[in-house]
Amino acid sequence: MRQLNKELWPCSVRVNLPIEDVTPVELWLALQFGALKDRWNVIYRFNHTEYYFRNQQDAAWFALRWA
Repeated sequence: MRQLNKELWPCSVRVNLPIEDVTPVELWLALQFGALKDRWNVIYRFNHTEYYFRNQQDAAWFALRWA
């Protein structure tokens, strides 16, 4: 199972959406936090998606909106 380096991506938020339904989430992330792997990263699972953030404030803002 794939896992990101906890030193680079210490905060994570799990969203119960399959990969087919994450486009609005990732558009919002790009507008709020910039490109993938700048301030956020993602791992797609079978029935959920895990988003990782470099700081806790970004993770909290994301969780308030999508989790």
